[in-house]
Amino acid sequence: MRIGRKMTTALIAVYIGCLCLGILAHTMKVGLQGNTISYFFVWDMFCGWEAYDNRTRVVAEDVHGNFYDVRPPWGEFYPFGETPRVHYDVSNSLVPKYIDNVLSHTAHEEIDRVFVIQEIWPKQFNLPDDLWASYFEEPRDHMSYFNLRAICTEKGTVLNSYPDWFVAQTLNSVADNPRLQMAANRARPMYNTFINPARSAAAGRTAFEDASPTVSADGQYSTN
Repeated sequence: MRIGRKMTTALIAVYIGCLCLGILAHTMKVGLQGNTISYFFVWDMFCGWEAYDNRTRVVAEDVHGNFYDVRPPWGEFYPFGETPRVHYDVSNSLVPKYIDNVLSHTAHEEIDRVFVIQEIWPKQFNLPDDLWASYFEEPRDHMSYFNLRAICTEKGTVLNSYPDWFVAQTLNSVADNPRLQMAANRARPMYNTFINPARSAAAGRTAFEDASPTVSADGQYSTN
């Protein structure tokens, strides 16, 4: 009986200690990512799940103004399912090598520049027709958003880079809206979180003021 009571007390103490450690880690922003053990102490459930599907489109423009869909003629590599490997690289860290590999092994006119475009759409449009009809009382009207990510040379050298669609929406809606910044500051929790709109606004004006595109009322991008 005494052993069982001691084990129960020890289990409760360890559990409460883990909760306190998680709150302290969130408050101090220490050990939140980069190691497996942190997932046992912080609330990070489904952190990488997004409501949008993402595809990378590579379009080349030659010196005569013609455009080409840059894809390997020998076929794409499919590591899982029906999605080519290039679409898994959401950070575009390997796209320069992809561009160089395809264009250096294919015959084409002299390429002036290459556009890396992010296509994104809500994942609900991926549902089969029968499931769509069961859950939504409206016709399927698939709509994709296109966001310019980079402009490269024929060899894949990056000439200009731009934020992804999610960061662009944040910069254009939250970080550039003083009213929302004030409301977010008033609603700030007692302990710190990952995103602080005030700091995001300051970082956005310094880091993206010269390089990031802006969106007009009709949805057109323009660079400063």
